[in-house]
Amino acid sequence: MPPKKRTRASTGGGAKKQKTAKGAKPTQPTIPVDEGFKEGGDVHVHIDDDDTIWDASLNLSCVSGNNNKFYMLQLLVDDKKNTYYAHNRWGRVGETGQVKTMSFDDLDSTKEVYDKKFKSKTGLKWEERGEEPKDKKYTYVERAYDEDEGADADSGSDEGYGSAGSVKSELDIATQRLMELIFNENHFNSVLEEIGYNQDKMPLGKLGKASLQKGFEQLKELSSLIKHPSLAKNKYDKDRDEVIEEWTNKYYSTIPHVFGRDRPPLIDNDDKLRREVAMLDTLTDMEVANTIMKSDSKSRDAASVNKLDAHFNELKLKELAPLEHASDEYKEIQKYLIDSSASSHGLKYRLQDIFRVERPGESERFEKSTKSIKDSSRLLLWHGSRTTNYGGILSQGLRIAPPEAPVNGYAFGKGVYLADLSSKSANYCVSSLSGGVGLLMLVEAELSNPMYEITSGDSRAAEKAKEKNCIATKGVGRTAPEKWKDASCVNKQLKGVMMPDGKPVDAKGDKGFLMYNEYISYNVEHLKIRYLLKVDM
Repeated sequence: MPPKKRTRASTGGGAKKQKTAKGAKPTQPTIPVDEGFKEGGDVHVHIDDDDTIWDASLNLSCVSGNNNKFYMLQLLVDDKKNTYYAHNRWGRVGETGQVKTMSFDDLDSTKEVYDKKFKSKTGLKWEERGEEPKDKKYTYVERAYDEDEGADADSGSDEGYGSAGSVKSELDIATQRLMELIFNENHFNSVLEEIGYNQDKMPLGKLGKASLQKGFEQLKELSSLIKHPSLAKNKYDKDRDEVIEEWTNKYYSTIPHVFGRDRPPLIDNDDKLRREVAMLDTLTDMEVANTIMKSDSKSRDAASVNKLDAHFNELKLKELAPLEHASDEYKEIQKYLIDSSASSHGLKYRLQDIFRVERPGESERFEKSTKSIKDSSRLLLWHGSRTTNYGGILSQGLRIAPPEAPVNGYAFGKGVYLADLSSKSANYCVSSLSGGVGLLMLVEAELSNPMYEITSGDSRAAEKAKEKNCIATKGVGRTAPEKWKDASCVNKQLKGVMMPDGKPVDAKGDKGFLMYNEYISYNVEHLKIRYLLKVDM
């Protein structure tokens, strides 16, 4: 007798609130049931005894065909009704799409239908989903699942914490406000939407680490094709434009983008490549902060700990101390902030707080790695980044792009970028996405003398610096500090470290393409985070 089967198809949107999956084992993640499922009941995504999750996000992009499509599959179970569902939803990325749900009264029949649909879309069997995608077929996109993902979808991010009213924070007010800024979910959503990855509208959910790594690798191949036009013919025996479209399609299929009804753009020049590299860098940094937010809400003591204190504790800092506004240390840094703002950047600062920062082990690592440098040149320089990146920066330190990232995705190669003008770094804060408030860092950097000096961007700068026995690059700008002074005026521990003294002026000598100085360190061991400034800008 054939299995019981019922089909329901629709073209409308799903419920406004996502249904929460039930029935998962304590050690397994809770997978949200797709918003398009309308059959009702107490259902959950099926997870096999070997922890195989029967939930698939597929994506297919084709620039020339103006295709940017998703296909979702879920095997759902209603334990009370003893009913199984093969649920599919498909459409253009960023839209709700169409839905088809089939019900069965046995698991094997449901798996058979699921597997058949998966193979028809990807060209691969379900157990082969981790293999290389087939040409002109959908790509299986690895998702990142949280153990409490379903609960968060219904109850909000404070689930599991002591509420602000019931558990008082032990942090000072300035640090509380800083934690609220760094771990603000609204700001996370604003950044994701701004870079073209809208987690509310995009049906593919959060990307897994393997997908991000594969995205970097695909951009690296695109960078080679952009840099060496003959590579397409020599390596693939095809025209350059054809190969660039193939790799662009692979990238968009791996890293889903929302383009609306617009044609996905070819990634065929360095500017477009750098935008995509910046997107993956941002997603990678935000993943660290998101992990902190999820992990400390599930800790054993979560109900008795204020959530801001939990976030702070997860950063595992040796010191994060707000400075007294009346102190000389605060006033000297405030002067550096204001004096090093170039008028052309058009920024007006209102300094809210300054924190002295020390990460565990960073000072010891710094001293050990710089001990053998003969001609030392230590500078106190600015570094700017989005507020959403600071969970990663404070907990893991400043980082350099991974090996799989394309080198020409960065103006001076892979390194940590610093500036002697605060306004130069402030532009990277994108404070418009965090309520007009940005975070700037002051970093002690051992750059050594001489630095490799150039007057325009060069993605091979790291390689060329090494050839000249330099450990850092200086992009020489047309506007620069006129004088430098010892930073011991800020704190005695900074004796021997130099910082700009006064306002920037037009630089003397040959003037190149760059407006302002940039300093690029290619070794994070040569960097020590000293201060964090919270600035209305």
